[in-house]
Amino acid sequence: MRLKTTVTSLHIGGCIITLHTIMYIAHATISDLSSAIAHVMPAVPPKSTLFVLEHIRLSADGDRIELTGTDTEVVITSHLPAHIASPGAVLVPARKLHDIIRALPDDLSCELSCADNKLVLKTSIGRYELPTLNAAEFPDLPQTEHATSVVLAENDVHAIADYVTYAASTEQYRPAMTGVKFEIGSELIAVATDGYRLATISVPLGASPSNTAEAIVPARIVALLAKTMGDVTLGLSRTHAIIASDTVRIVARLIDEQYPQWRNVLPSSSDKQATIARQDLLRAIKRVALFTSSASNLVRFRWNNSGVVLSVTDLDTGAGAEETLPCELIGDPIEIGFNYTYIADALAHMPGERVTFAMTSPSRAVLITPADETGYAITKLVMPMRIG
Repeated sequence: MRLKTTVTSLHIGGCIITLHTIMYIAHATISDLSSAIAHVMPAVPPKSTLFVLEHIRLSADGDRIELTGTDTEVVITSHLPAHIASPGAVLVPARKLHDIIRALPDDLSCELSCADNKLVLKTSIGRYELPTLNAAEFPDLPQTEHATSVVLAENDVHAIADYVTYAASTEQYRPAMTGVKFEIGSELIAVATDGYRLATISVPLGASPSNTAEAIVPARIVALLAKTMGDVTLGLSRTHAIIASDTVRIVARLIDEQYPQWRNVLPSSSDKQATIARQDLLRAIKRVALFTSSASNLVRFRWNNSGVVLSVTDLDTGAGAEETLPCELIGDPIEIGFNYTYIADALAHMPGERVTFAMTSPSRAVLITPADETGYAITKLVMPMRIG
């Protein structure tokens, strides 16, 4: 649509927004605008060969105003309720708008007006102008086909984001591992791995979907679940993931790659199990890790019936550290070396006060699970390091 130069007013609580052919009346503050803009910013590329992608589409229609950002792979839309007198849309520089709104006091009222290809933001303390583009220049948004979907409670999606996403790879030459594998059936299973560690969670579903589905969703999109409020609908189509809450909708292209057969790397049994206080172990690891070599993150774990001894020796400098913590061990004593960052990450992204390490030999993968009831089936796998 081509925008006219007619100026009409929009009110968002103490906030008045004026756009070409757009008029609405609602109630909000700078805080409300800041929250809505922040939701869409993860979809806006910092720099793009397509200049239009560095903009947010601000549109008004029906009874709400929508903010949309996209990098063509991901589309995020957030909305605010509004009374619309006449519909319309405009493109606004995303980061400049985000920065100025974020820098203003949250409880400040504002006035936004659009004329002569500029968006003008007025407050009681200043005036700010941003150039605008015609909304018709914004890319067409993807049309998603029917998806297998489930409704998840807020605590469920937060658990998926926190307990699993961290383990995904950041190496782009392994695209499948940069995502989180979802399996929807009688329960929802989410898994992430970078080849050296793995994290998985099983979330019980109140009602099983009519269809089963599997898909790899980019980890950076799954991480956004940590910011959602209220129930979330997760849909998986053949090409896209659709994540929708009351105020935010995310459409992300799936990773079209073969995911590793992750179940095959999980040890089927173990003859040694050690239970220990999670936070105590995490703090001890961080302390002794200060003495690791610059060329190695190796920390030795010597598990025995009286406790576990964490030790580090830097052969280059002669520095070293050792700490002992109580634990409950079932089975014979064992010494295993780990990259301490993998163990620390697993413990940091785990609920409960105690964890259990299931071990077999110094060269076999170790499974870490909560020792207490959490409401979820959570498993972390960490590959050991050679200790020579």
